Amino acid sequence: MIDTRYKKLTGTHAGHIFTVTEPYGEIETPLHWVLHCETDEEETLIVPEDELGNPKLWEPLDLGSAR
Repeated sequence: MIDTRYKKLTGTHAGHIFTVTEPYGEIETPLHWVLHCETDEEETLIVPEDELGNPKLWEPLDLGSAR
């Protein structure tokens, strides 16, 4: 999951590409991930894993990566 890239499809950050950098918390269910924007490193989102799997919200860009 680390270094996987996603394009945000809705909301304020729609169209921005984010890279998964680290888990936010390892005991949460579902697991949450820290994502950093590729064009603005100060722009960070914390997203639950099940939200990243929602094709209406996020488009995975690294299709060959394990999720």
